[in-house]
Amino acid sequence: MNIEARRAAKQLPIACELPEERQGPRREELSRELFDGCEVVRELEDGYEFVFRGEPERTAELARFIATERECCRFFTFELLFEPDLGPISLRLRGPEGTKEFLRGCFTEEFAEKHSVEHG
Repeated sequence: MNIEARRAAKQLPIACELPEERQGPRREELSRELFDGCEVVRELEDGYEFVFRGEPERTAELARFIATERECCRFFTFELLFEPDLGPISLRLRGPEGTKEFLRGCFTEEFAEKHSVEHG
């Protein structure tokens, strides 16, 4: 994250702007439909990296996820990394201090049990 982006992100609250009654169902939906395909979770200094198989439909799913989440979790920096030869796709969710704690609170117990976090 560059210096200007960090300054802007520090001024945003570490919070989801969805109404509280929609946050739980959204978390369950993401765990079941998108993040269930996650193969590896890596802890970053300022967030997490989620690694998926390089399937073509995964690209569209991740792009839709980012477009939606940019509206309600404005403090995130989103990065998509595509490995060569249709290799894995990585989604990095980063942000200011407090972002990792926020993300850990978003993981369902089932997701946390299924994915051990690699420390990077």
